[in-house]
Order: sequence, then C-alpha cells, then structure tokens
Amino acid sequence: MVRVAVIGAGVFGATTAVDLARAGAQVDLFEARDDILHGATARCQARLHRGYHYPRSDATAAAARDAAPEFEARYPEAIQTAAHHYVIAEDSKVTAGQYLAFLDRLSLPYRVVEPPQVHHAQLTVRVPESFVDVDMLRRLLRRDLILSGVQIHLGQWVEPDVAGYDLTVVATYGQPWSKPLRYEICEVALLEVARYAGQSFVVLDGDHVSLDPHGKVHMLYDVANSVHRAETGPGVSGAKYNDLLNARGPIRTSHSRVFTMLGKASQYLRGLDPQGQSVVIWHGSLFSVRAVLPDVDATDERPTLVERDGNVISILSGKICTAVSTARQVTAMAMGLVSA
Repeated sequence: MVRVAVIGAGVFGATTAVDLARAGAQVDLFEARDDILHGATARCQARLHRGYHYPRSDATAAAARDAAPEFEARYPEAIQTAAHHYVIAEDSKVTAGQYLAFLDRLSLPYRVVEPPQVHHAQLTVRVPESFVDVDMLRRLLRRDLILSGVQIHLGQWVEPDVAGYDLTVVATYGQPWSKPLRYEICEVALLEVARYAGQSFVVLDGDHVSLDPHGKVHMLYDVANSVHRAETGPGVSGAKYNDLLNARGPIRTSHSRVFTMLGKASQYLRGLDPQGQSVVIWHGSLFSVRAVLPDVDATDERPTLVERDGNVISILSGKICTAVSTARQVTAMAMGLVSA
C-alpha cells in the first residue's frame, strides 16, 4: 500500500487526506496546531465564493463559480445562507456598467437593490452566495478522516522532506512555495453592529471593505488597513504578531486597527462610524498569515495552484470553494504517480 504524508490540516489538506485514503492510500495527516482547521481556515470570512468578488479576473471568478457547487454538495451541513450584497463604490476601479457586464458575461445571477445600509455607491446587487460554518466543517472532516482511516498527528511540525513515505502533499498555504509569494499578516475585526443582522456587504473594487455575518457578530475586513505587514519572499517576519497569530480566538490588542477600519467602512456603510451615534461593540480581532501571488494588484487574481517536484505535491490554496476540486485533482495526480 502506498504511504502518503499530508502536511497541513486546513480544509485543503484535510479534504485531500480523506480523498487519498478513500483511493486506497495509507495516509498520515500532520498538523502543527492542536486541532484541524485552526489556521487560516478558521480566521477568514469563510465565504463560499461563486465569482462575484473578482470583476477584474474572469479566470478567478469562473473557477469559484464552477467549484462552489461541488463543495456545497460534499459538505451541505456546513453551508449557511445569508443576504449577500456587492456594492460598487463611487471610487471603485470598475464602474457599475462594467460590473454588470462582468456578471452577465459569467452568467452570474443578481438583482439590483437599494438597501438602506449603503451610501455613496454606484450600484448594489443582491446575489445567491453562502458562507461556510467552519465549526461544522471541522466536525464533518473529523468524521471523514476517522472513517477513511487517516492517521491524524496534531501538534507535530514536519518538513516537506519527511522520510518514510512514497509521496508527500504539502498544504500549508504556500509556506513554503517554489517561488516568492507575498505573505500578509491580516486582521479581521469581530463586531456587534445594529441593522446588519444576517446580511453581508462587500464593497468593491479596490481598497475597500467587507462586513460579513459570523455567528452572532460580524467580521470586518479592510483591503488596506487589515494588512499589518506584507513581505514578498519565502515568508513574513514580525515577532510582535506571534502571540496574535497563535491565539485560539479573538483578541483585543493595541495592535488592532479596528477604529481605522470602521472609519473606512463608514464611508460606504451607514451606522459604522466609531464617532457616530450607532452602537458598535468590538469583540476582538483574529490575525492570520495570508499567501498571495505578488504583482497581481491589477487583476486581483486568487488562483489555487498545484505543483509537483518529484514525489512532493504542493498546494497553494486560493478560495475555500476550490478545496474539493483541488483534492480530487491532487488525488488523481498522486495515484497516477504511484501507478507509473
């Protein structure tokens, strides 16, 4: 029986480990943290993208549109519906006409609306997107890992050249990667806000913001101000963020930029001005490292990439919606290498 080591137990690594085991491999899954899905997977907005987010990259949008139904079919219990809105701001990099043409070109359904929360916008559309309940997804993947016979090794850091395996799959969010990437230390703030219950607003396209439901609170992300540090190279430094990156839940810290983020968001969304009359309660922030391709600011591409170097297959994860299709691709590649 072929032995495979999968390094990294985020949604990409865990799903791939399950598929490899189901294909007949003996799989060991290694995770440096003390549980699966506790890295970047647990610290993002967990939007099940269907393409609406990427009007400057048809390839990224089409990949999300095509992959989302497969993810949804595999993990239906983890899918949460919400009222999703995309807002084209007055200072957006795309015009309202260009955005509508993009939606029509990719056959993405939408309805033009005028929600009271939005101001200073060219256009707002409501769209059929969903979120992923990461806690439920973690439970589903734990079940699948156990039933498929994957051996899970938590709290264990191993290198990609780990010995004793026929194949190694590295799913550590581009750390490492064969070429320099841009690594960013990012913050999402958890807020209790009025007038936004169960509703998501993504302001496009440029240095804008998103406000997304997350349990009983909302997650606020700011394209410019959420990124505390960015470096292009083999990784990102910043010792002052280590405790924040390793925290299990939201943390209140003087390093947070939450009030700057709220000030930016209030330019487009009502009731978020920290100096205003509305009640905004900050419950803390989540910090994580994100890996993206360098020099893609013009298109905002976010592809999922798979590379092979000998008996090592590496995944640079993009949007969470591509995790299932990527696991299928990697499994086919891995079992093909074995048979060859």
